[in-house]
Amino acid sequence: MHKFVSTGLMAISLISVPALALAHAGVSPKTADNGTTVRAVITVPHGCDGAATTDVIVKLPEGFVSAKPMVKAGWDVTISKGAYARTYSVHGSDVTEGALEVRWSGGNVPDDQIDEFVIQGSIQGFEAEGALPFITTQLCGTTGSVAWDQVAAPGEDAHALEHPAPAIAVTVAAASDAHHDHGAAAPATHDHGAMAGSVTVGALEISGAFTRATLPGAKVGGGFLTIVNTGGEADRLISAASPVSAETQLHEMAMEGEVMKMRELENGIDIPAGATVTLQPGGMHVMFMGLSGSLEEGKQVPVTLTFEKAGTVEVLLDIGPAGADAPAHGGMDHGSMDHSSMSHEGTYDQSMAHSDSEAIEGLLKSTFDTPEAPLTVAGIVVSGEYAIAGWAQSNTGGRALLRKGHHGWAVHLCSGAALKDAANLATIGVPSEAAAALAADLASAEAGLDAALVAQFDMFDGTMMVDEDLI
Repeated sequence: MHKFVSTGLMAISLISVPALALAHAGVSPKTADNGTTVRAVITVPHGCDGAATTDVIVKLPEGFVSAKPMVKAGWDVTISKGAYARTYSVHGSDVTEGALEVRWSGGNVPDDQIDEFVIQGSIQGFEAEGALPFITTQLCGTTGSVAWDQVAAPGEDAHALEHPAPAIAVTVAAASDAHHDHGAAAPATHDHGAMAGSVTVGALEISGAFTRATLPGAKVGGGFLTIVNTGGEADRLISAASPVSAETQLHEMAMEGEVMKMRELENGIDIPAGATVTLQPGGMHVMFMGLSGSLEEGKQVPVTLTFEKAGTVEVLLDIGPAGADAPAHGGMDHGSMDHSSMSHEGTYDQSMAHSDSEAIEGLLKSTFDTPEAPLTVAGIVVSGEYAIAGWAQSNTGGRALLRKGHHGWAVHLCSGAALKDAANLATIGVPSEAAAALAADLASAEAGLDAALVAQFDMFDGTMMVDEDLI
């Protein structure tokens, strides 16, 4: 499982409303296409006759496969797995079993507040329009329970039921829709037959879609685009999905004081009426987690975007150079970029480096360095297949923990002062001997650096996981 953790950013906010303002449990999105990946957001309303909700149990419907619940601060998560009633084909692979039920326990939702519980999954197996009911049960300690388990019959109004199960209405794309052929696996990337251009769905116009080339073995990437709402009603981008990654999320990089923090936008991205919203490097963006392969410059990545009101649309992201900050066809100036150590695919070739330190510095700079915000890398220490490197950019900084594999060096996580301690490194999974050597060498290396630069390395708040499976 991949996580991004930043101190102070993972707390879940509860919204105070009168208990009668939301009589039934709900789910968002209301509708979704067969073959798409969605983030089902279950909204839990009032408790049990005044008692707080302490457990939430969601039974996953048949056809909602490869499901993963979101970790929730203050709650324990239990996943019950088993066999599906049928076999599903997801991105070319047969899927026969997975999560059947998710239970969050040990929390507290007061009777006069609401909260949200998120499960991501792929909708599969629908040949005609249908529904996915998420039977949800609230337990209120030992005082009682509320079950939202009534499923509306075809043609029946769910609002007329006393305890309707939250349900997503499933639509089926037309057979002639070339971008939604769910009978076969979607290709990871597309050759450039044409530029990504602009796409319209409802009142929304999407343009300038691009991503950056990644190194072989890289596990994460970012997607960027511009959304213009030409209508008179606000909308919201609630999820993204792509066949190039195991999981796709909506993220934001934002400064808090003098610390750059990354967080997942669990409630999506608001698109106000008449407004332009830009997803860009250093700000809001689409996050590809668990890449199935490297993103190669000159090709394209398909991404399915789901909006609360406009619905679902597929967008092609042009893959630009590793340091791209705009789509290539938008007139990006490459003249100022140093291509002397870049491979023919536009990504840094570690085999050309003369040392591990040079390879690590090249990796970090090719990924994060931009003309507007140059990256400083210093204090690189290596112990066998493990390494730590300090980095500074603008008014923030941190340290990266890396490991060397078959494809060269890759980043495991980023943190701050915590990576100076051998015990912390051992807890992360670095062998004790390597952890001790790294800590000792780092202290020696940073003793010769400017104190202000070392303080910048220390300022990274929390831990940002890049590839949990690397160590």
